[in-house]
Amino acid sequence: MTPAPTTADPTDHDATPTPERDPGSTHSPASEDADKLVPVSEAIRYRKRAQTAEQQLTELREQFEQLRNQLDSSQDTITSLERRQKIDALLTDSDAIDLEAARLLTEISVSQMDEPDVGTAVNDLRRQKPYLFRHRAERSNSAMAPRLSQTDTLPAAQEAAAERAAATGDRRDLLDYLRLRRK
Repeated sequence: MTPAPTTADPTDHDATPTPERDPGSTHSPASEDADKLVPVSEAIRYRKRAQTAEQQLTELREQFEQLRNQLDSSQDTITSLERRQKIDALLTDSDAIDLEAARLLTEISVSQMDEPDVGTAVNDLRRQKPYLFRHRAERSNSAMAPRLSQTDTLPAAQEAAAERAAATGDRRDLLDYLRLRRK
């Protein structure tokens, strides 16, 4: 028969293996002692295995905490970058002159809100500090010469340049049209 392990703690240095007795057993105590005692070398091996397992458990817990902290940090960074991207998009749509200053002021405003809303923060900033934004003028062709009536005739090159300048609104096209008109 192989000896069975005892109830002694394998990590306890002063503990000696004590046999367990089954109250309903009819065997003599001497035969039970021989069955229940664990050899010293095996007890040492069990103790070493337990110590190694405890050390590995401690290391794994430390690694788990490090990974959890890295995950929390990464999630905070992602949230911050997504908010910054949204702020930049809204400020660009709002024609911000100084994007960096407007972004900083918007981020401060959003951080002070109970329920962060980037759109509201940008609108508040536009209302409170209009000098950070370009004035949105209605797009009109006022910079171009008034349209000629159908009775007026232009040479084909001038007419094409006028239509191109009106369609694109580009300064170069307008200058080309004005040069042709002067000739």
